[in-house]
Amino acid sequence: MSKTLDVLEQAVHGSAAGFKTGCKSRGGCPNYGSREHLTCSRAYRAWVHYSRLYELSPETPITWTMLRHAKGRS
Repeated sequence: MSKTLDVLEQAVHGSAAGFKTGCKSRGGCPNYGSREHLTCSRAYRAWVHYSRLYELSPETPITWTMLRHAKGRS
């Protein structure tokens, strides 16, 4: 297997750590199209932007519900 695929398999997808590990493609993330979890790129942007999410560990997968709560929407 290629080194890139090894890195992507080890990534915690849907988290800031997944983005930092190398999963930077929106459509290439296994969470693409998921109704529960964000893609790694979206999770990283949310983790950096919202203080409620930034308090979490970078390895924590972020869900759409968590993002709505961070934005102040229930």
